[in-house]
Amino acid sequence: MTADWLRATIRQMVEEVDRRRAGGVSMLPRLTEIIFIEILRHQIMMAESRSVGWLAALGDPALSRCLSLIHGDPKRDWSLEQLAAASGLSRSALADRFQTVLSTSPIRYIRDWRLYLASVALATTSQPIAAIAYEAGYATEAAFNRAFSRAFATPPAAWRAMSRA
Repeated sequence: MTADWLRATIRQMVEEVDRRRAGGVSMLPRLTEIIFIEILRHQIMMAESRSVGWLAALGDPALSRCLSLIHGDPKRDWSLEQLAAASGLSRSALADRFQTVLSTSPIRYIRDWRLYLASVALATTSQPIAAIAYEAGYATEAAFNRAFSRAFATPPAAWRAMSRA
């Protein structure tokens, strides 16, 4: 990210606010998003090889590929073998790198991501809990209820009620 580019974009945002031209209201959120994305890119590129956390994982080609696959198809029954093959690493190397950078295993990351998506669905949709459980990769609503309760310290139905209150 160059300082000139950032300065020019901020100047454009100020001009859109000051001059109130047609389409300006639509441009401001997009310019803000572009700046945010560019800042994230910069942070990812500048992360040291021993950095940890989600941005560091995005900067690691193997982990980035795995995260992209997981987030692109969270319902898929991912195996460590499939993710390792996609990342170009052995299963143990992938597991070690996940643990080092993200402080979790690939399979636990998948489970946690699915449960997060389920929590969003519970809060924002009227889908039956059984359907959300299936979408999250659980064969039974009871198994989903147990996993969700462990992760969020409350059952899915109570989570839904609290999030809507």
